[in-house]
Amino acid sequence: MRLQLITDTFLPHAGGSRFYYYNLLRRVAESGDDVLILTSKVKGWEAFDAREQTSHLKIERRFTPLRDHSYTQLPKIFGPMVKAFARAIWKRPDVVHCGDLYPAGVIGVVLKKALNIPFVAYCHGEDITLTDQRRFQPKLRDLIYRNANAIVANGAFAMENLERTGIDSGKVFKITPGLDRDVFFPDAGGAALRERYGLGDDEIIVMTVARLVQRKGHARVLRALASLRMELPAFRYVIVGRGPMEAELRELASTLKIEDRLIFAGFVADEDLNVHYNMADVVAMPNTDEAGDVEGFGMVFLEANAAGKPVIGGRSGGTAEAVLDGVTGFLVGGEDESELREALRKLMLDDELRERMGQSGWKRAHEEFDWASRAATLRRINADIMKLRI
Repeated sequence: MRLQLITDTFLPHAGGSRFYYYNLLRRVAESGDDVLILTSKVKGWEAFDAREQTSHLKIERRFTPLRDHSYTQLPKIFGPMVKAFARAIWKRPDVVHCGDLYPAGVIGVVLKKALNIPFVAYCHGEDITLTDQRRFQPKLRDLIYRNANAIVANGAFAMENLERTGIDSGKVFKITPGLDRDVFFPDAGGAALRERYGLGDDEIIVMTVARLVQRKGHARVLRALASLRMELPAFRYVIVGRGPMEAELRELASTLKIEDRLIFAGFVADEDLNVHYNMADVVAMPNTDEAGDVEGFGMVFLEANAAGKPVIGGRSGGTAEAVLDGVTGFLVGGEDESELREALRKLMLDDELRERMGQSGWKRAHEEFDWASRAATLRRINADIMKLRI
């Protein structure tokens, strides 16, 4: 089967949905289907493409990423549409997969109407909650979803939002993110990393792995740790990632007089993430809903659990499916900071609790979240669509 994924950006551009597409479609290609990814050039693309392309997986960088999803960007859809249209005529795909609503979903509708090529749309939940905040985008969004031959939802949160918008549930299929167990696993090493960051052997390490934006909850963790400082053993808060809030977080840490406990690790390459998770004692990302911008699932929680670490997530978006509250970690509310403080207090003071939750998380991550079964589901969806066309 010949498949095309059209997406505004792709790896090595950061983003959970990009990892999701990569892991699904790489394994589909490994099963023998031909997969072509049409996307944009991003920093580091040359080395990534040279490393990842195979006889069944090809990447073409023909687009320019959209600055945002406002209507002022609509004219920029024309170029990608023409390129995708020409590519579809030249080497006709059996099914097109649209990784974004704009421009990919719009292109999918055009290809279906003009060339009778079926398409699969994806939904991560925030696709709907974010467009709900706009005046006209919900109409275009719903047009895309209604015309899709199938919709892949990455979790229950996405499915609930699709149902709320009136999309036919019969063509919605849930495929939650998986986990690469060869990449994320418990590892007793990491002494060199602790030395690099200047961490003492007896310090409790709280870590957040996320882009530095409001909804990820870095500031909440800082405030909670500052309020608990006198009750806790020696600790450090390590922030892995980059983003627009770094200066604000540094200033907040200074105001709270906790800057000596804070470490900005910055960007960490994929191959170094596991050793960072293993360095942590608790991985906390108390995500919130910020004007419709929510966490669709939360792959960071699975990755940390796979490394044997307990997690703290926000009771928002699709996180409840990634974190089993009270088993693999804690879910905390976004309004009352007392829940976050109590979760941190419990995990940082109780070695046995950390060990128990970490083990439960490891067991669940390794038993329930493999990519191979998810890729097999996606192949069945493609096959069913092709049968419908015969």
